[in-house]
Amino acid sequence: MRCSRLALNLLLIASTVVATLLMMELGLRLVGMRYPAFYKVDARRGYGLRPHAEGVQIREGQGQVQINAAGFRGSLPDHNPKEDTFRIAVLGDSFTEALQVDEQKTWIRQLQYQLNSSKNCPVLRGGQAELLNFGVGGYSTGQALLTWRYQAKAFHPDLVILAIYPGNDFTDNEPGPRDDRPGFVLKADGSLFQDNSFQSSAGYRFRTSVAGRMFDGLINHSRLVQLLNEAKNRFSALRRRSQGLEAMPASGVPSPPPNASPEAWLLTDALIRQLNRDVRASGARLLVVSTSSPDQVWPDASVRSATPFHQERRLGRLLKAAGLAYRPLAPSLQRAVDQDQSLVLHGFQGGEPGHGHWNESGHDLAARQLAPWLCQQ
Repeated sequence: MRCSRLALNLLLIASTVVATLLMMELGLRLVGMRYPAFYKVDARRGYGLRPHAEGVQIREGQGQVQINAAGFRGSLPDHNPKEDTFRIAVLGDSFTEALQVDEQKTWIRQLQYQLNSSKNCPVLRGGQAELLNFGVGGYSTGQALLTWRYQAKAFHPDLVILAIYPGNDFTDNEPGPRDDRPGFVLKADGSLFQDNSFQSSAGYRFRTSVAGRMFDGLINHSRLVQLLNEAKNRFSALRRRSQGLEAMPASGVPSPPPNASPEAWLLTDALIRQLNRDVRASGARLLVVSTSSPDQVWPDASVRSATPFHQERRLGRLLKAAGLAYRPLAPSLQRAVDQDQSLVLHGFQGGEPGHGHWNESGHDLAARQLAPWLCQQ
């Protein structure tokens, strides 16, 4: 009798829990709450974009996002480009990925349009430009190198562009292990050592466990699971800020980015040179561009740093020694802002204007600045 009563009570509790979860799921759907997960764990790069993920990104801006079956933004192209297609692969971080805006508004898609609209663009060799966006938010130069090796190379581009964000890419290249991605170290003989100790982290072990894979499989089908994942992400961000590992939310005039260590610059040099060797071995060519950080194009020139482009100059010297063509965008974007002080290139309505990622104006201006230079390469 006791066993049957206990079983009945357990069944009642289980039924109540299931009913409550279903009601919560229904309620979240009715109010339109959705936090699609665009990233997934990746054994080689730490994390990457989730194949087939789609939805609206609302953390900053509001971009309609669709990730193709190969795990990068945009429609899925054939692995081999058509004879009249000049394919360009772009590697980079969140300024390249650009989840803050619709795909057609990204600088990559705008640059493709600018190139194909040009009446004289020698680099295309008479063909049509096709740009593939391999950017992933938060990626370091080391992860860009791995993206080339394990993803972009398979699509046989004619040209590869490495897009560097001066705000944190150099500090992201500080040598040593990471808990969410491979780390790199420059050895005494000049070779690169890849540290994959991130695979031993608690987060990676959970995401690759049976429970983690089940959670991962549900995440874009259940609004409740999405809410739990979003809460986890926000808690992790707060913890990183409290530990000084992530910048606090922007306020007022943006500060210049922190200076990277000499070791980080040496590693940046080695990673770019290795990427160049890998790209050349495939028969393609590597170019480098750099985007802008908010402090460099702040509308009020009187409060900007006296030396806003010192990192670009240092990178330029490094790339010249490596024999690589380089186009820093920040100086020309700053001139455009000085000519029209109503022009705000970073930030979105509802956030802090002038902070964060490029808005549609930033993407459009960057593409128009890049196109003439790229055509002559």
